Amino acid sequence: MTANERIKQIRSHRRLTSGELAAKAGVSKAEISLIERQMRSPKTDTLQKVAAALEVSTSYLLSELNADLPLEEALARESLQIYLREAKPAREEAGRLWEVAQMPSAPDHVKGWRDLVANLSVYRQTLHERP
Repeated sequence: MTANERIKQIRSHRRLTSGELAAKAGVSKAEISLIERQMRSPKTDTLQKVAAALEVSTSYLLSELNADLPLEEALARESLQIYLREAKPAREEAGRLWEVAQMPSAPDHVKGWRDLVANLSVYRQTLHERP
């Protein structure tokens, strides 16, 4: 399946019109139409905008990975990959918050986060212990 076909498939699955996708991506409706009808390959910047609007990675649009899976499952896997990439900085931020919360001079509202961050730390250790 080509990137052009995937764009059309995902747009239809998400129940977006080509005009709605164009507006979300910041490109013209004509551009989306040309791409979906395989009359034009998307330029790199257009591909990035369309991928962001469809909430998938450019790699997913260009790749044959998960091509044998039903669309719903393939999109779920792609969403999970994006979430995990975005979650890493959040885990690092939680570690920094834990350090601040342990300081005797930490503000009261930060100290209330200790239990939450402690639970995140336990979860992080569990993830690292998995084979």
